[in-house]
Amino acid sequence: MHRLYIINNQRKKYKKKSNNMKMRYLKSIVTVVFLSMAVLLVFDSCSTSKKTATRKGDASITANTPDYKRIKKEINTKGSEFYYPELLRRFEAADTTLTVEQLHYFYYGTATRSDYSPYKTSNYDALHKALEKENPEEKDWKEAAQVIDEQLKTDPTNIRFHLYKHIVYDNLYGPDSEKTFDAYNQVVMLLSAVTSTGDGRSKETAFHVISVTDEYGIMDVFGLSPKMQSLVHDDHGQSYDVMELEENEFGLESMYFNITVSMEALDKMFGF
Repeated sequence: MHRLYIINNQRKKYKKKSNNMKMRYLKSIVTVVFLSMAVLLVFDSCSTSKKTATRKGDASITANTPDYKRIKKEINTKGSEFYYPELLRRFEAADTTLTVEQLHYFYYGTATRSDYSPYKTSNYDALHKALEKENPEEKDWKEAAQVIDEQLKTDPTNIRFHLYKHIVYDNLYGPDSEKTFDAYNQVVMLLSAVTSTGDGRSKETAFHVISVTDEYGIMDVFGLSPKMQSLVHDDHGQSYDVMELEENEFGLESMYFNITVSMEALDKMFGF
C-alpha cells in the first residue's frame, strides 16, 4: 500500500496549509456533485447504462455506470465533442470550460484505449527521494515537479499524481500562481468525472475508478486513511474495493470503489 509521502513528510510544517487546501477541495466537490447530478439525465441517453435489479433483494448496478462501448466509439470519432485527443489537449491546458459529461468521457475513455493498464507503475520512489528532507529546498521541489510531469505524460488521469502536482506547485510557485491554480483545477476536473458515477457510500453508488491508484488519490484528497481493504464481487459481474476507514472527521466508516473495468483488463492480460 502506497503512502502519501509528501503530506506525511511535511505534516507539521504544512498542517495548516493542508487543512485549508482540503477545504478548497471539499467546496469544489460539493459543486461538482451537484453538477454531476444535473447531467445524469444527459448520461441516461448517451454515456451511461441504466441497469436495475431483476429480482427483489439483488444488488443493482448504479444508474450511471459508464457505458464503455459508447464511450470508446465517441472518443475515437473525429469531430465528436468527446474526441479523445482534443479532450486530452483541453485537459492538459486546464480548460475549465470542459463539461462534466466531457470529463466523464475523458476519464473513462482512458480505460478503452489500447495503452490502458490499470496497474501502471507510478514513480513514487523518485518522488519520495526528491522530498525526503525535513525542509525541502527549491531544487528538491523542482525535482519532484519533474518526476510528476514525467509520470503524467503517460498517465494523464492519475488523480493521486495530480494531487501531488498541486501540492508541489503550491510550494514551488506559490498558491496564487497560474500553474498552481491550473493544477488545482485539474484535480477538481478528474474528481468531477468520478463523482458523476456515485457518492462512494455503497456498492450501488460506488465511485467508478479506472485504477487502484485513483482510489488512494480520492481518499488522499479528503484526508482519509484505509485500515482494511476487501475485494467484493456481486451477482451482476461487478467488482468492488471496499475500504474500511480509520476514524475521520466526516464520520465515514467505509468507501466503495467499482473496479470492474480494472479487473476485466487484468483478466484479459492473463488470458482469463
